[in-house]
Amino acid sequence: MMLKITLILFIFYIFFQLLYILYPLFAVKKVKKIKKLEKEIGISVIIPAYNEEKIILDCLQGIVNLDYEKYEILFVNDGSTDQTLSVLMNHLELEPICNKLPAVKIPHEDIKDIYQSKRYPKIFLIDKENGGKADALNAGTEYADKEIVVTLDADSVLDPQSLNAINLSFQDKNIVAAGGMVQISQGFRGNLMKPRPTFKIPGIVRYQIVQYMTSFYLHKLTQAKLNSIIVIAGAFGAFRKQALFDANGYRKTVGEDMDITLKMHKLMKTNKKYKNSRLAFIPQAICYTECPQNFKELYNQRIRWQKAFVDCVFHFKKSFFRQLGFRLSFFFLFESLLLGTLNAFPIIIIPFVLLFTGENYMVAVALFSVTVFLSVYQSIVTIIIGERFGTIYSNKHFKKVLFFIPFETISYRLMGLLFVITGTIMYFKNKDSWYVSKRIGNHPQTVASKQIELMYENKAV
Repeated sequence: MMLKITLILFIFYIFFQLLYILYPLFAVKKVKKIKKLEKEIGISVIIPAYNEEKIILDCLQGIVNLDYEKYEILFVNDGSTDQTLSVLMNHLELEPICNKLPAVKIPHEDIKDIYQSKRYPKIFLIDKENGGKADALNAGTEYADKEIVVTLDADSVLDPQSLNAINLSFQDKNIVAAGGMVQISQGFRGNLMKPRPTFKIPGIVRYQIVQYMTSFYLHKLTQAKLNSIIVIAGAFGAFRKQALFDANGYRKTVGEDMDITLKMHKLMKTNKKYKNSRLAFIPQAICYTECPQNFKELYNQRIRWQKAFVDCVFHFKKSFFRQLGFRLSFFFLFESLLLGTLNAFPIIIIPFVLLFTGENYMVAVALFSVTVFLSVYQSIVTIIIGERFGTIYSNKHFKKVLFFIPFETISYRLMGLLFVITGTIMYFKNKDSWYVSKRIGNHPQTVASKQIELMYENKAV
């Protein structure tokens, strides 16, 4: 009986892996340069910041170089206890203003002051009481003046063409929300105008680069086609502001990005105004984000991600299928919950069962071999799709990628079982606590980009 259940689950696993491999491989052609439209939709970029003094100016570099006109930037200082506020005050030459008023539609913690930059008039700062990231995003949404709200992590740097890509996609009135492409900043050299991918980096960063590219170029691309995106990454997402209001904003939770994505799906199924709406993935809207550079930081990040997932399982448990639709519910419950979380527990004990019983040894070897083959092939397809979207490694670095993929499959990737199991257990122990990742800052990609700011010193952002 146990063997039959294992084989059934494995068939489901093969189905999802082949879906993620075959659809992007045959659907994605070489992508042309982003078309800049004369008609620009207004975009408000909200950047929640809590103790971000080391990296907040890196984030500003992407803003300085944006090739877009109709936008505003809202930094939201969420009660930082370091020098984040002082750094922004001094660098942006901020002055208090009183003419920016809230929509008064979603609650948030009290606002202390609102400032506008003399140096870059399109940049504002909201200084508020600490309430967490979700609360900061709600505050930013309340004060946003534009039709589209883009959420950006403070450790992320926007590509100069990112808002043009968002503008192009949101010309489709049926798109209610979309996720951008998140690239690992440590995996690039050069500057924002011509970033060059590199693989001359520590193994733990290489692992995350391959994982991020797979998650976005294969998984989100396929899920978007089926209108089943499970999470619009908190590092870089775009929403119609009215939809955020209609969904009652962000919920205070450890995983606000997955939560708001599911709320968007629920809105489309329960509100007639959104019955023809859909979620999209915009691979040409790129931001570069800092990833953990050691095991401890990676561990803490992934525990938080797993807690967020489990929290959404329980929070939306009555909404699956009925209010979230069949396809989204199928991907969430069968792939993410059944195969991704619940299946991790028996997988971890299989080696011990084989060691002490020796039963079904050949079956286990066969399943493991197929798993490794599919994983390696999927990673190779990821690199192929990445090249079609412009992430092209030199021959030297491409060889490093190819040699790393098989090693990563049987080493780093197995850490995922540890993260899933530990995160699930820790959710039930203390679901509300989570560790704030340490910011490193000064990555080569962002440091080099600072040289560009001199070219834009007098530019009105």
